[in-house]
Amino acid sequence: AVVSTQSTGKFKPKITRESQEYMVEEYKKLRQRDANAMSKASWRITVRQLESLIRLSEAMAKMVCDEKVTVAHVKEAFRLLSKSIIRVETPDINLDEDQNTTQDADADMETEEGENLRITFEEYKKVSNMLILHMREFEEKSREGAGEGALKKQELVDWYLQHIEDDIGGEQEMIAKKLVTEKVLE
Repeated sequence: AVVSTQSTGKFKPKITRESQEYMVEEYKKLRQRDANAMSKASWRITVRQLESLIRLSEAMAKMVCDEKVTVAHVKEAFRLLSKSIIRVETPDINLDEDQNTTQDADADMETEEGENLRITFEEYKKVSNMLILHMREFEEKSREGAGEGALKKQELVDWYLQHIEDDIGGEQEMIAKKLVTEKVLE
């Protein structure tokens, strides 16, 4: 009886140059999506996903007993890999003092009477990063002798509100932004 290399498990399809280039481009796209820090859904794309893409592409070629991994095999492997990547939703931040839990919400801010004060994770990161950068700049100026004492909380809130005033649509929104900024600082 004749035994083929496929049945002995020693069959290893070779990845063509064209397939390799396509694989690299698709992996770059995954990494670029992963690098989007402001995305609500976040996941980590590492070299493990590239290794999985290679193994899946080879497996697709083996399934049809092809000696070469083609772009079609890579496309199907990429489709399968993309479907398997789990997105982890970042919950909204609950800014109420009496509750430190996070909530899912569609609104950027909820400030109605009796409702929890919440902001999206993206908004929280934006506010806190801007405040931190300003505090660092203030500290730097203080070290150089151009600063005047310690930065007070109200001065920081006022600075932030002035910085974003063009994006604020009215008095109610200004009050809400002020409240959120104070809560973020706490």
